[in-house]
Amino acid sequence: MLTRGFKIVQSKRFEIYIEDLEVTLGHAVVKIETAAICKADLRYYLGSRDERTLNLKYPINLIHEAIGTIVKDPTNSFKEGDKVALVPNIMIDKDKQDEFDIALSKNPRLGENYSPKALFASSSYNGFSKDYLAYPARNLVKIEEGINTSISVFSELISVASAAIRRVILNENDVIGIWGDGILGYVLCSVLKQVHKGPIIVVGHSKEKLDKYEGVQTYLSNDPIIKKCKINVAFECIGGTASESGIEGILSSVLPGAKVVLAGVAENPIKINTRKILEKGLALYGVTRSNVEDFKFAAELLKKSDFSADISKLFLDVTPIYDIKDFYRVFEVEAESRALGKHIMRFDF
Repeated sequence: MLTRGFKIVQSKRFEIYIEDLEVTLGHAVVKIETAAICKADLRYYLGSRDERTLNLKYPINLIHEAIGTIVKDPTNSFKEGDKVALVPNIMIDKDKQDEFDIALSKNPRLGENYSPKALFASSSYNGFSKDYLAYPARNLVKIEEGINTSISVFSELISVASAAIRRVILNENDVIGIWGDGILGYVLCSVLKQVHKGPIIVVGHSKEKLDKYEGVQTYLSNDPIIKKCKINVAFECIGGTASESGIEGILSSVLPGAKVVLAGVAENPIKINTRKILEKGLALYGVTRSNVEDFKFAAELLKKSDFSADISKLFLDVTPIYDIKDFYRVFEVEAESRALGKHIMRFDF
């Protein structure tokens, strides 16, 4: 069986690749139905990572946010026609794990996604920008029938929010602050509304975006009242160079002894005021990616109508992908977009 896909070979240049589909032990055949573009994909597309890294990555299939349909599953884990989310973080086989990997996988606050041996689709392993692929069945999570794939495609972002939350132990009376009014901040807020009974505060730069956060307190980043909110758990969801000022805002605003979770990705090193961390006795946690259990949690949340309604606000439109020109078009639109949401792709090629 042949599969057709789009690989990025240099900045702003995709090429069509037609390859044999090899189904190895433990893999299922999946038809990709719906996909979304991440900022990491855009960095490869725009060539905004360092040249050496990019040259090591190209050519590669991008996309790690996708929903597919089971075509064939020799493992009998799924039925033909099942909708599944693809978990991009691929752990090594258990018989190849060493003591370090085993310790990670047994730590519920970390998880196997922190193993340096793990692969990640669209970064160290080909992503999902193809019509069919053979993928490890253990990295597939069933999505309940009837959930719109344009909504369930946000499973990966929901799973990342889950991973950020499980890095810390939350108490019912914790006052949580989220710095960042973008997509990750919105998804994290939506998840926290489902699992946390205490106050949730969102801090951002855009009043237009903050107005879309319902059921929580919102403040512009320069509002002096933030320091009076007694925030003792903070999540940074900004990323990029702007995260530097965001983290400074967090360190200045949270209570002594607070927990600070860093979830945004800054491509270049940024400055962090360690003096404030020491003076306040703060604890910093780093979060990246997610695992299968986080995706299962996302699949359960998507069954809840109020949660799905929150996530549906991130759906901007859907573009059928008939050929490589359509693929280019969505990447260009996403690269220019500053809206709170995503332009979803439906693979019809």
